[in-house]
Amino acid sequence: MTRSIENQACDACAKAKRRCGKQTPHCLRCRTKGIRCSYPPTKPSQFVLAGEEDIPPARPEYLPGSNLQLSPYSSSSQTIDARLSSGQDLPWLSCRIIDDQIASSWFASTDTWKVRRPESDQSPLSVADIRRNLKKIQLWLAEWVENGSNHFIHATLYQTRLPKCIQDAYTSLTCYLNKNEANEQMVLRIVEERARQLVAEAGISCPDSSEDINSRNSPPLDSFEHIARVHALMVYQAIGLYDGDIRLRHLSERHIPILQTWMQEMVKTASQTPNIGRSVLASSSEKPSADCNPSYITHNEGLLWYSWILAESIRRTWVIGSAIQIIFLFLRGGEATPCQGGMMFTTRKGVWEAPSAVAWEKLCSETHVGLMQMAESDRLFAEVGPEEVNEFTKVILEMTFGRDRMERWGVQVDN
Repeated sequence: MTRSIENQACDACAKAKRRCGKQTPHCLRCRTKGIRCSYPPTKPSQFVLAGEEDIPPARPEYLPGSNLQLSPYSSSSQTIDARLSSGQDLPWLSCRIIDDQIASSWFASTDTWKVRRPESDQSPLSVADIRRNLKKIQLWLAEWVENGSNHFIHATLYQTRLPKCIQDAYTSLTCYLNKNEANEQMVLRIVEERARQLVAEAGISCPDSSEDINSRNSPPLDSFEHIARVHALMVYQAIGLYDGDIRLRHLSERHIPILQTWMQEMVKTASQTPNIGRSVLASSSEKPSADCNPSYITHNEGLLWYSWILAESIRRTWVIGSAIQIIFLFLRGGEATPCQGGMMFTTRKGVWEAPSAVAWEKLCSETHVGLMQMAESDRLFAEVGPEEVNEFTKVILEMTFGRDRMERWGVQVDN
């Protein structure tokens, strides 16, 4: 049974002089770090629960359980409590089990990968709202070129592995953003050829055939390779669908079902892969396997952070990739296009921007990260202030609920 504490920090946090979340039976900081968590004895109580003396003490071979809130903005938030085996005599396996099971009980559980549509109908957005949202996505792509990251491509995502498809997409986008009247046709030709090459390398000879999309002979991809391929095609779609060049737009329209299929495969692979952070840390010539060796684990601290980075990037990429194509279909047809559904993503300000595993772990141990299902994001208007959420969340809320709702919430929307 979970015992209550009287505003006392656990022994480990008190010794380290760190803020303790005081969760029971083990605090969040100790769970994240995988260290033993115990609290000072409570004051004697007049109440004795029947049978409580028969409860065996905690076994030392079990690590603290994970009790992380998925949706922290409500008092009715559900929690998940899982005990983690330490794998004695196998220190490398212990590290792997800790990361795998903490991740699977928090940001990588089966429920967090579900795609859900809003439960209530939303007011239709105006064309001006739609175009303003598209402009923000395009500005984020330009930000990626300038800074190497944006609100859906994490700063550390491509630091170790930089696939050729990402190199080609980055180069093509850089050329496109700096084109002029004299070289415009050459730049558009580069974008077209790179997009064709990306699709062809996946074994798709005819983009109009859904059978070809799903029956490739190419080798299976890990989660990192999936998101890299999706990012690359997203870049070409963002250019081709909106540039105005008839030839390029025709090609991009044929690629719409391909991008949607690739995003679905990306999410499916991630949801079935334990500790996906290993694929981020592998060298460009080394593809990680499910049974990675001991040296690989012990030499990569912060593996849980990298798993979260990839998981969060995949979910944000799903939202933005869907938006790029849905906006085009709406503007082309003039009618609302059915929502593809949203996923969970982190709403708390500062978590995405954490510069290191240590900073990320510290933030997660001291505050709720706000992992929330997009379909339930309207709760934020009533439960938190705009200063508590990150910029990605604000843009998604604006895309979903419109400018008026955002301004009533207290967010000044730029034209």
